[in-house]
Amino acid sequence: MFFLSAVIFFPLLGGLALLFFPRERVQAVRITALGLALVEALLVLALVLTYLQNQISLFSSSFLRESWSWFPTLGINYSLGMDGISLVLVCLTALLTVVCIGASFRIEQKVKTYMAFMLLFESGMLGVFLASNLFLFYIFWEVMLIPAYFLVGSWGGDRRVYAAFKFVIFTSVGSFLMLVGIIAVGYYHQLAAGGGCGYTLEMSQLLNTTTSCRGVLDGNIQLWLLLAIAAAFAVKVPLVPFHSWLPDAYSEAPAPVSAMLAGAMSKTGVYGFLRLCIPLFPQAIQTLAPLINTLAVIGIIYCAVLALVQTDAKRLLGYSSISHLGVIMLGLFSFNSQGMTGSVLQMVNHGITTASLFLIVGFLEARTGTRRLREYGGLAGRIPWLAVVMFIAALSSLGLPGLNSFTGEFLSLLGAFRSNMTLGILGTLVVVPAAWYMLRFFISMMWGTPVVEGHVGTALRKGTLRDLSLGEFWVLIPLLVLIFYIGVQPAFLTGIIDPSVANAMQALSSAFAR
Repeated sequence: MFFLSAVIFFPLLGGLALLFFPRERVQAVRITALGLALVEALLVLALVLTYLQNQISLFSSSFLRESWSWFPTLGINYSLGMDGISLVLVCLTALLTVVCIGASFRIEQKVKTYMAFMLLFESGMLGVFLASNLFLFYIFWEVMLIPAYFLVGSWGGDRRVYAAFKFVIFTSVGSFLMLVGIIAVGYYHQLAAGGGCGYTLEMSQLLNTTTSCRGVLDGNIQLWLLLAIAAAFAVKVPLVPFHSWLPDAYSEAPAPVSAMLAGAMSKTGVYGFLRLCIPLFPQAIQTLAPLINTLAVIGIIYCAVLALVQTDAKRLLGYSSISHLGVIMLGLFSFNSQGMTGSVLQMVNHGITTASLFLIVGFLEARTGTRRLREYGGLAGRIPWLAVVMFIAALSSLGLPGLNSFTGEFLSLLGAFRSNMTLGILGTLVVVPAAWYMLRFFISMMWGTPVVEGHVGTALRKGTLRDLSLGEFWVLIPLLVLIFYIGVQPAFLTGIIDPSVANAMQALSSAFAR
């Protein structure tokens, strides 16, 4: 009965417990944090097995739905629910938390606070993916942003304060607008329902009652409500022109935090569009879809070009992430089953691949003290295993057939083609610069003439440029296994995603028909 709550709050309670460890027991804090993340992953695995035995819908009356009344007159209840879409994102978040905490053993400053924030970060994201009350969704959304701010601002690079401040300004404005929109949704729902329905923020009531907002609200009201709520999600994805915070935050954060931001947190924005904006405002979303698709295409091409000219490896990966998320948005707003299934699948694939790349860059930076591409070169012969792992992740990022990203991008772009051929063609153009910048990324670091000067040359002379360690290998191996497994067997994930996409498509079809 409390299964979903246990999944959400176990990391939070574990993080609080870490704060009571003696300050000098640093290694015990690290091992305990990793152990807590592994236990959480086991809880999520049990959730997967439960789901597979009971194909459930987020808003169905199943035993994996939890609801308690908090402030019923204000429409605020503690309501949780899960379907296949939220399940795969919960799994992604739990996996990346284990991997990123395992990769954080090099953190030396305020270790127990860092680990507590990482677990709180996980808890907030899980709450976002499982909340089925709009106000509860907003609470978890804010909980998620607090540790993200401190993880960037306290453990980042030289410009960490600037990056964290920029991040919080963008996200705070978006969050405020979302809160205004959420309150207004409840008000207009009650107004439209007259005396037959009280004020509510329950998604199940907003979506399923015959007098809900989606059926009776004026188109202009829907559009303004959509713009308010979508502002937070547009920042988090991010869509151009709301993207400028991302390269700074990703490049200044420690590599494990960058992996969490890019691999998991960015998916909350796409999820918000899918779970809230599309079903709540179907008429308005039809009006706004051409603009969103246009911004997605601009982001795909513009950020891919920017990635081509970056000299900092993490900024290159940051712009690459925005470009790939544009493909995800393009598939989502195709409003057909192929595109939406591909979008959700690619959220998982992007999380796995981009987290791998950020961690690998972090491993190299820890050895050399630099991320500048021009200071690298000819390292494949010195660190062959790390070169092989980087090559696999780079090929996955550019969508090589047989690796995980191919299926997700193919379905997303297929859906875009079916919806609008021009957008599909423009979106597919990303293949050219993606291959260019990812191969440049790999070749500039691992091939060519060995470097004898600069940070990398110094590391070579001192003998500190070592190959992949056993601990680093165990951190990366779950991601590498999934890169290959999903590449050859995507049906396992699509089988989980498809029923939830079918439910969403059915709801959209009935709404569009009105």
